[in-house]
Amino acid sequence: MGKMKIVMPGMLLFATALLTLSCASSMQLTDNWRNSAYTGPAYKKIMVVAMTKQDDVRQSIEDEFAKQLRSRGVEAAACHECIPDVDKVTREELAKVSQGMGIEAYLIVRVLRVGTEVQSYQANSPSAMAGSTGTDSMMNMQWFGPEPAMGKRSEVSTLESRLYDGKTANIVWRSTVNAVNPSPSGGQIPKFVSLELKALSEKQLIP
Repeated sequence: MGKMKIVMPGMLLFATALLTLSCASSMQLTDNWRNSAYTGPAYKKIMVVAMTKQDDVRQSIEDEFAKQLRSRGVEAAACHECIPDVDKVTREELAKVSQGMGIEAYLIVRVLRVGTEVQSYQANSPSAMAGSTGTDSMMNMQWFGPEPAMGKRSEVSTLESRLYDGKTANIVWRSTVNAVNPSPSGGQIPKFVSLELKALSEKQLIP
């Protein structure tokens, strides 16, 4: 599989994104792509890799994916149990630790971006009062000018999941999820994982 590292941009932002995700009141699947070149069956043995240097965050993500995959009948391995140091996660090392495990695919999760989204809109100004007098009449005067543009600010985290075939190292599937509008409620990590696995199942890549 080569010595190329699969550590990807944004991995240091994972903890921030996860915090937003954990408090998100809205979650949306924005991409669900399958490589048409892959014609094989659904994968039954998958290793999950979360690209973050935050050990607790990495373990939480990988363990939740592994837990839900197993509930679907998939043999799942969490990468942190095989490669504790995320800096050592390379294609070569993944292939090495996977020998004898029968791993068929690698599910890699990373952060694409964390930021703020602002939506602007124009409030309606009072309509002109109807009257039979001329346009200069006090009865037709608009007492207030147009309202200034209003803005709605939202916190947005975008996380990406990719599935790579274990034999060819080619990408088979890609998905992105946006978590929008943080709120005090938590417990959204299982929801995020469930959303991604549902997308994988719809593409017939897992049972």
